[in-house]
Amino acid sequence: MAAAQTSQEWMEAANLKMQEGNTLGAIKDYTSALAIDPNLVDAYYGRGSVFAELLTYDKALADFNKAIELDSSIAIAFFNRGVVYNAKGYHKLAITDFNRYVAMRPKDPQGYLARAEYYQQQGLQALANQDYKKVSGLEPINADGYVSRSEVKLILGDTAGAIDDISKCIEKKPQYTKAYLFRAQLYSNTGQTTQAIDDLDLVILNDRRNVKALITRGLLYNENGVVQAAIEDFRRVLAIDSKLPDIWFELGYNLLELKEYDEAIMAFQNSLVTGVADTELAYYNKGVAEFNSKKRVEACKSMKRAGSMGADHLANYCD
Repeated sequence: MAAAQTSQEWMEAANLKMQEGNTLGAIKDYTSALAIDPNLVDAYYGRGSVFAELLTYDKALADFNKAIELDSSIAIAFFNRGVVYNAKGYHKLAITDFNRYVAMRPKDPQGYLARAEYYQQQGLQALANQDYKKVSGLEPINADGYVSRSEVKLILGDTAGAIDDISKCIEKKPQYTKAYLFRAQLYSNTGQTTQAIDDLDLVILNDRRNVKALITRGLLYNENGVVQAAIEDFRRVLAIDSKLPDIWFELGYNLLELKEYDEAIMAFQNSLVTGVADTELAYYNKGVAEFNSKKRVEACKSMKRAGSMGADHLANYCD
């Protein structure tokens, strides 16, 4: 007969299943480890983390509580318990745990960020800003740390500092897609369109189906009058996901600019079918395209559905 698995072997199996995304299997293996060793702190913490990920908060709290009871030096258990307390609305308990985590890990920005988010939820912006300033003064230990500090500097209004930090992140981790996307947004917000497009080009070169990058680049092209390039990006997005009403609308608008009326009509119709928010504007633009395409009957129907925007066209061109 094969030897029975030890508690550590069950732990290793559980951790591997977590990495694979097999959360239910991980729970089963953590539980098997605890059946052998009911004082195995890491198993309580690991299982509690899985329960928290599954939003099974009461079970997560029970496991985090037991882990802390067995070993109160596990700082991350306080942090995760604080997150769960906050999610359940136990705000005073959450802030107590975040304070404990910050005291135990004063150089980890995540504790300050979690506490700042709590303060913001409670309308305590001055206290939140104190924690954000603390994070901005911490030296990042890895690429993700530069991302966090960059985001904080942006919150504090230091856009140049945010760009500098995200650039340092990219130096450390040149293939980090999230960093290029974030820096592109920062460049865009500060009018540095060329630099923004350069970053988006790199993202798309490595991932041709990155919808966020394609949309952002398309919108930048649109804002800067590079209509044909915007159309190409919007078409690529819709080939990946055809249920994006705002992108159908943007495509229609750009086609209208190029006087590609029949294609614009189809794009505006698709924006309406997929649920664009401003239906009157979509019908108005569709009607404009239909008038220019000599489809007077259809155009008048669209203008009737365009509300006040279509009134002049109805009065001048429709019976």
